[in-house]
Amino acid sequence: MSYDRGHKCKNSNGGNTELYLLPWVKYSEAQIRYTGNYITTFPYSVIYSLDSPITSFTENVEEKKGGVSFAQSVSFQLNKILDTDNYIDFVNRDWRIILRDSNGFYRMIGAHIGTIGKYTKETGSNKGDFNGFKFTLEGLEEKTAGFLSDLNGFDVNGNLSLEEILESYL
Repeated sequence: MSYDRGHKCKNSNGGNTELYLLPWVKYSEAQIRYTGNYITTFPYSVIYSLDSPITSFTENVEEKKGGVSFAQSVSFQLNKILDTDNYIDFVNRDWRIILRDSNGFYRMIGAHIGTIGKYTKETGSNKGDFNGFKFTLEGLEEKTAGFLSDLNGFDVNGNLSLEEILESYL
């Protein structure tokens, strides 16, 4: 193993630029194929672009009896709480997520087992504080979040609100 990431120019940016959701559907191992860390085969799917100002991804790798597990988590925010907001159906479903990071890499979170969600509503205590929802989707996978070379094979269904995603899928 070569580890040559020494004192070079910093060309690794934090953050994510795109967030896509797709409902979790059970697929066999043969339908999701990898070459190294890249997902090379995945069934055709409709994905929904979600505009979120702040999105983060973490993956914790742990060795356990029987192998390695990958605890994956994606968090994102939606601004402004409205009296019509109801995201119970969202957190009651399993999802897959595709993120594009600030370095241009796409990766799929929850590819095999999916993710489950939770959220908090927050108003803050000052006028300049965040007012909205903070969502977290988490899953435990047997493989790392696979990279995707592009979004070919996915039908991007525009930039929708979370309400529109739920209406179109439920």
